[in-house]
Amino acid sequence: MHAAPWFNDLKDDYPDWASYKLGVFVCLNCSGVHRNLSNISRVKSLQLDFWDDELVKVMKTNGNATGRAVYEKAVPAFYYRPQQEDCAVLREQWIRAKYERREFTGETKYPPLAYTTGFFEGMLWKKGKEKGQFQRRKFVLSEKEFTLAYYNKEDPSKGPKELISIKDVNVTFQPEKIGHAHGLQITYQEDHHTRSIFVYHESGEEIVNWFNAIRAARFAYLKTAYPTGSDKELKTRITRNYLKEGYMEKTGPMQKETFKKRWFILDSQDRKLLYFKSQLDAEELGVVFIGTETNGYSVSECVPKRTRGNRWRCGVTMETPDRQFVFMCEQEREQREWVEALRQVISKPMQPQDYTTEANIRGKS
Repeated sequence: MHAAPWFNDLKDDYPDWASYKLGVFVCLNCSGVHRNLSNISRVKSLQLDFWDDELVKVMKTNGNATGRAVYEKAVPAFYYRPQQEDCAVLREQWIRAKYERREFTGETKYPPLAYTTGFFEGMLWKKGKEKGQFQRRKFVLSEKEFTLAYYNKEDPSKGPKELISIKDVNVTFQPEKIGHAHGLQITYQEDHHTRSIFVYHESGEEIVNWFNAIRAARFAYLKTAYPTGSDKELKTRITRNYLKEGYMEKTGPMQKETFKKRWFILDSQDRKLLYFKSQLDAEELGVVFIGTETNGYSVSECVPKRTRGNRWRCGVTMETPDRQFVFMCEQEREQREWVEALRQVISKPMQPQDYTTEANIRGKS
């Protein structure tokens, strides 16, 4: 038996497995989740297992188009649909939400789904400043106020430690960086600086609910800020994964200073290359705006003429209207990936808001 392309939980081109109990085709990654839902799903390999005529008939009668019409009938516009490359907790909770909890069938839910109420509060483990330890902190999300607050003490009468505007918030799963399968990075702007909060929750369902609740608040804000924008246009701006992250060595503006190892994040939406002392720093050390080639920006591989204190040999030169940046990668593969990612940003046309971002960043340098 063969599956039709593109019709499974994560839109894999040619899924090799199927749930004969649900009548849907699934990829290898999703088949593992379906095995853990034995009360509602049973899986077989399309190639390795025997399919009797009755089961083949079930698959022909149902199929993924029919399954989507039932289980994805009412997916909210803001709800994140995982892709193949997304982390395990996002993929698992998407499948559980569809088939186990039946969150998207259009049926009235009581109590209502946590991420649809416009108000969400609970405890998360947050990375603290001292010794990098994670501590339980109360978080409160208000869609009405477009704010996310967290408290150092459980008594809310003392006021929040931080009140964050949803306007510039981004949220992305970072399990490897944080060292927890449910690790989440929340990034926001404060006094023209990018700040990050690193959190997790023991429950996969709870952390994905937080992720989608923040996306719901962001979507509501975008619809207010851009009333003529279509849902399709606004969905792309709710949250985003960073185009590339990793360590490179960086020298100073004179290119005579000692090279120092820094953690870099390339945010393609905001056209920013941010660098940090370490990957879990709360605030960036600096930022480079990435414009277009016609505005004086370019990137290339290089072998620096002067190197002092560097351990790595694979160079990347970033030209901007104000100065030349030189970075060093440990391996040629990383060098190629950084050059390719930076060129991808440079090739994108600048939007009106990008010129404001460029002016603010160049004004600080």
